Amino acid sequence: MLLFLSNKSSAFIETIVIGLLGSLLFHFLHAPLPWMLGPLTGVTVWHFSTGRTLYWPTPLRNIALVLIGYMLGSSFTQRTAHEIMQHFPYIIAVTLSTVFGSLLLGLIIVKKTNIKLIDGLFGSVPGGLSQVAILSEEIKEIDTGTIVFMQTIRVILVILLIPFLTMYFIKPEASLNSPAPEVGTEAVAYPSLFGLLLLAIIGAFLGKKLKLPAAFLTGPLLIIALFSITAVEVPALPPFFILISQYFLGIYLGMYLKKEMRSNIRRIGFYSIFTSILLVFFSFLLAILLTKITSINLATAFLSTAPGGLAEMGVTATIVDADLAMISGYQLFRIFFIMFIALPLLQWWIRRKVRLNQ
Repeated sequence: MLLFLSNKSSAFIETIVIGLLGSLLFHFLHAPLPWMLGPLTGVTVWHFSTGRTLYWPTPLRNIALVLIGYMLGSSFTQRTAHEIMQHFPYIIAVTLSTVFGSLLLGLIIVKKTNIKLIDGLFGSVPGGLSQVAILSEEIKEIDTGTIVFMQTIRVILVILLIPFLTMYFIKPEASLNSPAPEVGTEAVAYPSLFGLLLLAIIGAFLGKKLKLPAAFLTGPLLIIALFSITAVEVPALPPFFILISQYFLGIYLGMYLKKEMRSNIRRIGFYSIFTSILLVFFSFLLAILLTKITSINLATAFLSTAPGGLAEMGVTATIVDADLAMISGYQLFRIFFIMFIALPLLQWWIRRKVRLNQ
C-alpha cells in the first residue's frame, strides 16, 4: 500500500513539474494561454512519447471547471441574456450545421480508413469526450478505443488551434499589443466571492445529481448566471484563480492521449487530424456568416461556433476581450443539444440498425 501511494505521489509530482515546464516554455515563447496550452502540450508530449505513468486527480480537474463555470456565469447580465434570446435562431442553426458537418466528416474517415460506420459517426460528434465514451460503451458493436482516439485528437487539435487562430489571425478589436482586459484587478469582495463560490460548488453537485453534461462546469455556470442576471453583484475572479484553473485544466487535457493509442495513429491518425482541421475551417466560415447577419465581432463569432469545449473557449475569450456571455450561450446550447438529442438519437439509430441486421 505504501509503495502504491509512493508511486502515485511521484507520478503526481512528475505531472506537476512537466506542466510547469510547459507553462514556462509557452510563457517565454509568448504563446497564447501559456498556463493552459503549455501544460497541455508538455504533458501530452511527455506522456505519449515516454510512456511514463502520470497522475492527475479528478478533483483538481473539477476545481478548474467550477472556477471557469463561475467566471463564465459572472459574465451574464439582463442585457446579455436578452441578446442571447435574440440570437436563439442563429444558435440553433449553428448547432445543427456543426453536428451535421461533423457527421459528414465522420463519413470521410469511414470511407478512407474502412472503420465501421458506427465508429466513424460516434467518433466525429463534437460532444464531451467522456460522455461520448460512456454512451459508446453501452453498445457492444462500437469500438470504444477508436471512439476515444478520434475524440481525443479532435479535442487536443481544436484546443491548440483555436487560441492561435483567434489571437494572431482574426485580430479582434482588443489588439494583442494593447493591455490585457483587467479581469479581477479591482478590489475583490472576498466574503461575497467565497460565498458565491460555495454556491457554485453546490451547483456542480446539483448538476451531477440532475445528470447535466459536464456538471462541474454547467452547474456553477447556470447558478452564478442566475444570480448575475437578477442584479446580484458577482465579484470577478482574481487573476490567480483564473491561472490556476487554466493550469489544472491544461494538465487534465494533456492526459487524454495515451501510449495505448499508438496503433490507432497508423490506422486513422492522419484522417482524424485532417477532418478536425476541416471542422475548424467550417466553424470559421460559420463565424464569418454570423458577423454578416448579426452585430457580434469575428472573435466572438468564431469562439461561439468553434467545436472546442465551453471551458477552453471561455478561457480564450477572456484573453481577446470577446463576449463571454454570448460564447457561453452558443456553446452551452450545443453541449445540451448533443448530449440530450444528437447522441441519444445516434445511439437509437445504431441499435435499430443492429436489430434489423440480426
